[in-house]
Amino acid sequence: MKTSNVARGVFMMVAGGVVLVSLMLLLSSCVAEMQDDAVEQAYEQRMMGNVDSAQVILERVLAADSTHAAAWFELARTKQHIGLGNPRMLMEGLESLQQAAENAATNDPANVIYAHYKGYVSFFRAYASFMRGQPDAAERVAEVVAAYDAVLELDQDFHEARLFLVEILSAPSEMGGDAVKAEAHVKQLEERDPVLGAKARELILAEDVDRVQFWQTKLEENPGSADLMEQLGKAYLYQEKTEEGMQQLEATLQADPTKQLLLLDIAKYHMMVFRQDASQSEIALPKAKDAISRYLTTEPIRPLRAYALHTLARIEERLGSKEAAETLFDEAQEQDPHVSKAFAAPPGILFTKLDEVAHFHSFFSRPF
Repeated sequence: MKTSNVARGVFMMVAGGVVLVSLMLLLSSCVAEMQDDAVEQAYEQRMMGNVDSAQVILERVLAADSTHAAAWFELARTKQHIGLGNPRMLMEGLESLQQAAENAATNDPANVIYAHYKGYVSFFRAYASFMRGQPDAAERVAEVVAAYDAVLELDQDFHEARLFLVEILSAPSEMGGDAVKAEAHVKQLEERDPVLGAKARELILAEDVDRVQFWQTKLEENPGSADLMEQLGKAYLYQEKTEEGMQQLEATLQADPTKQLLLLDIAKYHMMVFRQDASQSEIALPKAKDAISRYLTTEPIRPLRAYALHTLARIEERLGSKEAAETLFDEAQEQDPHVSKAFAAPPGILFTKLDEVAHFHSFFSRPF
């Protein structure tokens, strides 16, 4: 009887332990799910223009769990979003932004989304060093190369990462560039993706090579490609052949209506014309205004709508329409209190869903 009681007691202790462990695992799972939901809520709040609220939510998640990779990733994007509304703050906070991106990649090293964003932030930081003439350019280039190499280790077919590598490796050798490595990546891209391969090849062409002729040839090899039509149109613009460039970009929009961001590039081009020659204001600024107005009819996401409105306000201001400009500035601020003040549109990598790989590319070294 005594043995039976002891056995029963041991059984109860083991059973109780199993129940306790199960409850702890269940509780842990519930907490993790709540944290994931909070990060998702933060992203949604940011997309609605409530960026400060998003940051508060993310900081609370990380205070409870400093290893939450998704929270670090979204916090990094939130910091960049805020910084675009205050360029000086962005430059001063680049190290903090980089650390948040690195924390995301470190805590989930198999996640290519976080690895890619880390590479993007590294490139942004390197480009800032180039523009400010800082002595750490070679060190920054090495960081970019290491970051994108890590992306390709996770996914050899992440072609945009390889194209970013070609761009950074095209820097002068004294700044950390490497023409041999750049050529190797170009060849791999040409084998795997004809459009991105062409963009990579064009990056390393000699200065005296006619870019318009280059893209015309590529388009003849791949007729009807909206991506190649876009590149040809931009090549015309770089050669200041405005009429041909605009015709080509309009044809691109006809071929692929989803390329509505091209309207922002068109507006940017006309604003650059005005900046270079103020006497062109009566021609260039109305054209920029028209392109922005067309873009707004495409119903862009809230942060990009705010950027477009703010850009339109600056155009109206230049045209002397102060009342219209003030109304537009207020509307942009209402849409997003941290509306981007940058000349270039905010990058798409800031707005993809948390689990969506950002297969996009835009050159750091070119205005569009």
